[in-house]
Amino acid sequence: MDLGTYIMFWVCVFGLCFGSFYNVVILRSLSGESIVFPPSKCPKCQHKLYPWHNIPVLSYILLRGKCYFCKEKISIQYPIIELLTMVLFGISYWKFGISYTTLFVIFWLSCLLIMTMTDIKEKIVDCNIAIAMAVSGMIYAGLIGGWHGVLHSVLGLLAGAFIMELIARAGFVVAKTRAMGEADTYVAGALGAIFGIFAIVKVLLFSLAASMICVIPVFLYNKYKTDDKPVCIFSVLFITAILVYYKLWQNYWTFSALAVISALLVYFILKGMNKSENRNYLPYVPALAVAAGYCMFFL
Repeated sequence: MDLGTYIMFWVCVFGLCFGSFYNVVILRSLSGESIVFPPSKCPKCQHKLYPWHNIPVLSYILLRGKCYFCKEKISIQYPIIELLTMVLFGISYWKFGISYTTLFVIFWLSCLLIMTMTDIKEKIVDCNIAIAMAVSGMIYAGLIGGWHGVLHSVLGLLAGAFIMELIARAGFVVAKTRAMGEADTYVAGALGAIFGIFAIVKVLLFSLAASMICVIPVFLYNKYKTDDKPVCIFSVLFITAILVYYKLWQNYWTFSALAVISALLVYFILKGMNKSENRNYLPYVPALAVAAGYCMFFL
């Protein structure tokens, strides 16, 4: 076994272990318990778990997905998060090698994973995690670019937060409510600090595309059933504009067209919110996380 493979193996092992810890953070951040005390326990019967019950993935398999004590089913979330964390750790090392960039990327992805899960499960996001991401983003920018890098990071933070807050508050104009939760602004600002002033707009555009793919299909189906043609039409136009801009022509005109279509799509979605009795926010942190991960690894 060569050194690179050996290191990759242990990076993946650490990923599994951290994934197990992230499950605890996700669960207890929703319940309000300390992430340190009490020791791990079954969420159903509250019985303290034995050490061998906490082996990532393997324990789930050996226990056949059931609690050792009360035989209640264990959520499939546990092995999924553990395996996903392992993959994220492995890809980070594969992409950036032995460097402090790898450590920062792993930290950012871990934060995004935790916030994504709490947003999906309960539409709750700990903004302190986003603040930690923003601070680490500025530190990283300083390490690679000095004070010039810090400036770009701070401007990116302001731009990301401003754009997301502008979209959120636009909801008051057409729907008399915020279009997005406040946590989305924190996360967008954190991503701005990480990617800088020149890349944050691309990240936010990718997040809109990710939301169209991951979250919006059900929303659009409901719009189709209620015969809301503008949203359906501009959704198709937005996806087409994204493909044209990133796959065919990248110039001022195609970017302007993409920006205009995006703005019109947001407008018609917000306008439709004013007529809807259900104004619950769609979880948007998952879309931001997917966009950030894609940009980190492929742009």
